[in-house]
Amino acid sequence: MRSTANGQIVTLTAHGFRAELATVGATLVSLEYQGRPLVRAFDPQQPRPVYSGAILAPWPNRVTDGSYTWDSVPQQLPITEPERGHALHGLVVDTDFTLAGRTEDSAQLRTTITPSPGYPFEVELVISYQLEAGGLRTTATATNLGTEAAPFGWGSHAYLVAPGDKVDNWILGLPAAQVQLTEGQRLLPKDVVAVAGTELDFREPKKLGTTFIDHAYTALDFEGGKLARAILTDEQGTGSQMTWEQACGWVQVHTADQEDPALDRTGLAIEPMTCPPGAFNSGEDVIRLEPAGTHQASWLIGPVQGG
Repeated sequence: MRSTANGQIVTLTAHGFRAELATVGATLVSLEYQGRPLVRAFDPQQPRPVYSGAILAPWPNRVTDGSYTWDSVPQQLPITEPERGHALHGLVVDTDFTLAGRTEDSAQLRTTITPSPGYPFEVELVISYQLEAGGLRTTATATNLGTEAAPFGWGSHAYLVAPGDKVDNWILGLPAAQVQLTEGQRLLPKDVVAVAGTELDFREPKKLGTTFIDHAYTALDFEGGKLARAILTDEQGTGSQMTWEQACGWVQVHTADQEDPALDRTGLAIEPMTCPPGAFNSGEDVIRLEPAGTHQASWLIGPVQGG
């Protein structure tokens, strides 16, 4: 282990995989299979760019205006996305998690969200990383340590990659029949509509090209009623994939359009989520975490090997 601007760095190896984790944000820094990157890595000695690899809790994406009502009590969160006026990506992206255990191929990171303005609840988070034969599995477990029910949601923020340097040249397959539209520069969540007949339909894999995506998808096709699978490859069929369980009924996809050339469309964010953007405002799919109650979600990032 070594200490960096992103906390301690933990390296896992097994089954031809090598993963680097940072304790700040319980972040996935890098993941390779047989030396080939599966996610867009970053230098842990530098500030983490655009939430790369971070765990998002107790909500993913945005709380509009940072304000919501829970059990008839209005709450106001700090505005952490001032350019749009929202509370973004939860409360733990900058938290230095405790390394609670590790082996050569696994690590367990732990923290507790304590009561704070806008979120007066106490929730323990345990993030377990495990290298398996198929890839890196993340299992996220939340437990309500408080005496009142807490609103809760999960997400993760990995940027998947395929061989080549740009999203434009990659092929995406995403088994989602619906997408949530947004309005204006503030990305206010609007209606959920069918993807059929739109450029946002990737149920049949197709080249991303210049398509801009920063949308939450739903109505996912879970294989065998168990796993949803997003696949990102080059034209030879080599790349990466992410699978996740039904606990995450939403997935945010973002083509990573940025002003910084090193970040601009150089990875595709695939973010399984338990609830959509604005969920604390709308109440849609928000988990009601009762006192002593737990919730668990799991996802896996692995390789796709071309022919």
